[in-house]
Amino acid sequence: MILKSFEVEKNIKILLKYRIMLIYGENIGLKESFKEKIISLFKDAEIVNLYNEDISKNKDIVINEAKNISLFTKNKVIIFNQASDKVLSDIQYILKNEKQTNIILFADILEKKSKLRSFFEKEKTIALIPCYSDNEITLRRLVQSELKNYKNLNNDVVTMVINYSNLDRKNIMSNLEKIKIYFEKRILSQNELETLLNTDRNEFFENIRDAALNGEKSRLNGLFDNFVFNKEETFLYLNAINQRLIKIKEIQDQNDMHNNLELALNKMRPPIFWKDKPTYMKLLKKWDKKRVLEAIIYLGKIEKEIKNNSSIDHLAIVRNSITNICSNSWTYF
Repeated sequence: MILKSFEVEKNIKILLKYRIMLIYGENIGLKESFKEKIISLFKDAEIVNLYNEDISKNKDIVINEAKNISLFTKNKVIIFNQASDKVLSDIQYILKNEKQTNIILFADILEKKSKLRSFFEKEKTIALIPCYSDNEITLRRLVQSELKNYKNLNNDVVTMVINYSNLDRKNIMSNLEKIKIYFEKRILSQNELETLLNTDRNEFFENIRDAALNGEKSRLNGLFDNFVFNKEETFLYLNAINQRLIKIKEIQDQNDMHNNLELALNKMRPPIFWKDKPTYMKLLKKWDKKRVLEAIIYLGKIEKEIKNNSSIDHLAIVRNSITNICSNSWTYF
């Protein structure tokens, strides 16, 4: 029996009708959300998590777990992660012979020729929930559903939550949780909401800045994948990196006088917060004065070119510039 994911989101208790279910697809955030909600549905049950590697060690583990019912709990739920056609025969056996255990299978993308997917599509007593990639419509529906009991909820609020979450379901769910905590009286304010969400966005870009300055290419690419650059903030991005480089140069100038990095850090005005000192110490070991000056000059030329040429892709240039800072490559265009 195929169930639509948005219908399950509206009423997770619909899953109580089915003892065995398969949740599959590319939408990791949605699958994680379903897993959390299902576990809360069976909060008094014994929960057992299994993986493919468990089957490799013991091919009968799924059936054995289904048979092994504890005397101390009413229900048992087996959550099988990374499910594939390998578990089909076990599911068929349990469906026919074991009536007390609930089985929830989670899988990645399953092609139409998948035997496991085909079995769940045809069998009426078990549930199949495809989790396709989100689009703006599904994300808007999610935000509206989660905040439906809040005053002042409107299209602008929904759009703000989606945009500040970079169109990512996991980020949206995290931000919705913060909204629910912050607006405990369930009265939304757009100004306060923007401040709340923008703080997280600023922190995220600070992670991008630090990854670039530390030369962490893999981490930088991962952060890029989860951050949507905003054209209106073009110069803020450049300035955030430039200010960090200027601070490094000021510390280096202090160190020229004292020949002691620790003392140079302590002499800085305004003072550098204690928790930021290890970050600066790490950067000071990576960046010599020559490279710092080259990077500052480089960012200045990038900023000038963007200001003087409205036809170029500002965000592509900013992203390339950050990558070049990371790799110590002063390529302009």
